[in-house]
Amino acid sequence: MLPFALKVVWFALSFSGIFACWIVLTVFARAIGSYWGPMLYCVFATILQGIFCLGMIYDMNPFDMPPAFCKAQTFIIYYSAHSVTGVCAAFTMATTSAVVWPSSVIMTASSTLVWRNHYFLPIVVFPLCALGVAVPVLLSLQAIQPTDDLHCDASHPIWGRFLGYAGISMILTIPCFFLSAIAAHRVFKVHTVHRELFNLSAPQSHSLSAEREANITEPPKNPPTPDSGVCLKSAEFGNHLMDNHNLDVVNDITPRVDAMDDAAAISNEIHSPRAENLPSSLSSSPSPRRSSERSISQWDESQIRGERACIVPIEECTTTLPISSYHGHEPSRQSLAPAIWRLILFQMAFFITQFLAALSTIIDVATHRPHPTPFGTQHVALVLVGWGPSIVFGHLPAVRRRLLFWRRPDPASANS
Repeated sequence: MLPFALKVVWFALSFSGIFACWIVLTVFARAIGSYWGPMLYCVFATILQGIFCLGMIYDMNPFDMPPAFCKAQTFIIYYSAHSVTGVCAAFTMATTSAVVWPSSVIMTASSTLVWRNHYFLPIVVFPLCALGVAVPVLLSLQAIQPTDDLHCDASHPIWGRFLGYAGISMILTIPCFFLSAIAAHRVFKVHTVHRELFNLSAPQSHSLSAEREANITEPPKNPPTPDSGVCLKSAEFGNHLMDNHNLDVVNDITPRVDAMDDAAAISNEIHSPRAENLPSSLSSSPSPRRSSERSISQWDESQIRGERACIVPIEECTTTLPISSYHGHEPSRQSLAPAIWRLILFQMAFFITQFLAALSTIIDVATHRPHPTPFGTQHVALVLVGWGPSIVFGHLPAVRRRLLFWRRPDPASANS
């Protein structure tokens, strides 16, 4: 018989894993702006851990458990294990479609992990179908018999466990594991390309800034006119805006799945074919040349309102919107890459846990053991289902900041 101390330790790990799972995944859901996946995982993980912990009523001794409770515990464990696998499969479908087949629309974590109706297949249909196969077969074979274990399970024959967490779940586990591996390889390649672009963009931005400053400092050949003065002022603001924009694009490049689309979108917004008409900024902001000030002061208010700020090619004149105003109006977009990295890591870790849950059963069947192993790898996998989210997502900066709310925020992280 298994020692009672081991049963107490496993009860404590499973019971505390419920709270750890809810705390971390709730914070993670707030960070990514998507709740259906983390909350469904918490619900099914709670059912799985809860029905296991209820066995402590009978000291986790299957020989003392009533037959009805023993059957209910077995089938509930099977159903919740299939459901948790289905939730992770839906995560895999979402992350793989975002990484391997990205759309042209700018994506955030909340838009990528939005609920889609075809997720009903792995989360609802698959567990019910698997349970519909396991219940009649195991009941007809009377396979659920008490053995030396921490909970009730199919034991006569042992291969009956293949109808539960050790077998049918592999229908989703194996393809999703390879999809997660493909997505991880894709994200790694994108990260490598963006790092190379960052190294190339930094010296180019400095050279472009020096060239623009040299062009601005050249003296004009003709006396300034009202139009040329405004264009000169607009070009000067535009050049500084473009320099700052180049730095923003470089900073925005690391690492995001849709970074190239974001850069193109921002570039289209800045390189508008017409300059914005801001009379107040023209009259209040100081001009770099006195001739421009005289030209602007000679205009009356009606002329400023009636005419455009400049009518020249886009290469020579851009918007007169100040840099601070541009940053104030720029919509903040949440980076998807950290959440994608953690989700892919969690998916692969969970599917490895699924293989771990089946390992002892495979060994018992292959070696023709008359009784299943009392303490096997499936018990380790049970604890990892509850504590896995804390191990993977607890190190995410957005999650860690919310969990450690009593600490004073770091000035560097607060500014970022």
